[in-house]
Amino acid sequence: INFNEILLQKYLQWVLPSVTKTGDDEQHGSTVLADIAVLQALSKRIHYGKFVAESKYRSDPEGYQKLVDAGDADGVMELLTNSAVEARVLRRARIKAATYGREPLMTQLPEQKAAECSDAANFVAAAAASAVATAFEAMNSSSDGDDVTQGKVDPAVIQDIYEKFIIPLTKDVEVDYLFRRCGRDPPSEYAPDRMSKDLLPDLRDD
Repeated sequence: INFNEILLQKYLQWVLPSVTKTGDDEQHGSTVLADIAVLQALSKRIHYGKFVAESKYRSDPEGYQKLVDAGDADGVMELLTNSAVEARVLRRARIKAATYGREPLMTQLPEQKAAECSDAANFVAAAAASAVATAFEAMNSSSDGDDVTQGKVDPAVIQDIYEKFIIPLTKDVEVDYLFRRCGRDPPSEYAPDRMSKDLLPDLRDD
């Protein structure tokens, strides 16, 4: 099971244009290295779906076998989907994006409060509170359409990448695996050169 072909295609067509500006900074070498690191991380994340699918299969082997025997790929997709977990993943991704590349947490505390953090426990508590406040400030600014100050990326864009690309492609891997696990080839819409539900436009400049 290898979905790297469609992963690379959508990375070039949709992910990169969503998170970068048009132009050439002439940093081609470091850019290629960054692309490789991101693609490897995405591939690892998406293909973990095989292990997730095995766990789900073991929790309900009869249910999956029945659906696969009937050729019901939509039923398999519905059975493996956990909307509550997906919602938590999306929220976590947005919060992490909101704090990425921002000022060190403790520099945002008033001087008097920072001075009071004389022991490790207080320091950690204050840093955690500052992180939460920073994240929610950025998230609210982004959702309201305001400029996201100090942030390197728009949290809404990162959430979109997870919601429209990473999670759906991971679930396609899971469906592919579950069909093979139950002794049948997956339907053609779950071939590794496509997404079963492809709603991502090509954002590349011609």
